[in-house]
Amino acid sequence: MDGPEKWRILRLHVEDDIALTTLAQDTGLGLRTLQRWHQHYKTGGIAALESQTRHDSGSRACLLY
Repeated sequence: MDGPEKWRILRLHVEDDIALTTLAQDTGLGLRTLQRWHQHYKTGGIAALESQTRHDSGSRACLLY
């Protein structure tokens, strides 16, 4: 899901005061997911809702068994 789509959903909480629990039920998204999006929004605005690349992207992981 991209940033504008996340904002379209989260805006209902931020601007219209719809509870995150209600949004979770209505959208099928997890409550914890919506809470994380809200935290990202509070700390970095709409731009913070964009997906971030992993810091280890492109490198191989060493798995220990």
